[in-house]
Amino acid sequence: MLLAIGDVTVDLYLALPRLPKPGEDLHAARIILRAGGSAANTAAVAAQLGLPARLIGAIGQDPLGEWVAEELRASGVEIELLQRCPEAPTSVITVLVTPEGERTMLSHRGASRLARLPEFPLPPAGFVHLSGYALLEESPLLHTAMAMLREAATAGLHCALDPGLPACRMAPQAVREALREVEILLLNEAEADLLFGLDPRSGFREAPRLRWIVLKRGEQGCRLLGRAGEEQTVPAFRVPVLDTTGAGDAFDAGFLLGLARGASPAAAALLGNAAGALACTVWGVIGSFPGREALERLLQEASQDPAWAPWRALLEEAQTCLAEAQIAGEG
Repeated sequence: MLLAIGDVTVDLYLALPRLPKPGEDLHAARIILRAGGSAANTAAVAAQLGLPARLIGAIGQDPLGEWVAEELRASGVEIELLQRCPEAPTSVITVLVTPEGERTMLSHRGASRLARLPEFPLPPAGFVHLSGYALLEESPLLHTAMAMLREAATAGLHCALDPGLPACRMAPQAVREALREVEILLLNEAEADLLFGLDPRSGFREAPRLRWIVLKRGEQGCRLLGRAGEEQTVPAFRVPVLDTTGAGDAFDAGFLLGLARGASPAAAALLGNAAGALACTVWGVIGSFPGREALERLLQEASQDPAWAPWRALLEEAQTCLAEAQIAGEG
């Protein structure tokens, strides 16, 4: 079981030839509406890949919020803990996407920041995943996130954090406080630089529970660092890039799925790279992520590629893990 905590949004995508200049009118070649939010994305991808997922978050009592809830349910996410707040609208993010697949976001946090800690029994085992957007500002969601992390860590659940660039820039102290409760830190190199400077391993000195640091490096794959001195680079999958929004969230889902199903951290990182790559081939994640069968095909194609020969054992382990997740889900 994966319990994700954080933002739940409506994402409005505008495909632009370039970013507009101040005061300029610019025509969007395409407009797309998706359910989104970092925590929601991770929960949805995990559920699609075979890891049961629940989501703690909040939406408004409005048509957009009900639509988001239905999209999450259709992706397989358990939404019983999703709260409806009459005092604020559902959070909305406008995503400006250029032909290179890079995106610029304009957001209104709305109801997302109002999520409170629900009363429910924690599962006896599993993973708790926190999106760093919950840490951006003083809010009910911030207190919910920290209370949930502490409760889960005390109960012996495995806790993971993806801080995100905005929180690393705007709320580094909140990120460091959350970091003390987690075993797994998932972040990109820019976020690591902000938190730790040139030495990402200093995170182990700051966080007594921290066991793994995973540096997401986009086209260069990821770098896996362990408290005991382990270090490994895991390669990326080459795919046509349409939109990078949610790729890091999808990586988190693939990585946590691997660990939850008993894979080695390196094989879990390979699953993360594959899930992140697939997320780049579509607009958004929820309602568009290609799913488990597409991930299986990507792994199978790599296993037949001579360039992947040094990684064949990891590919086989990742494929076995994915197959076992499917069997467990069907059971």
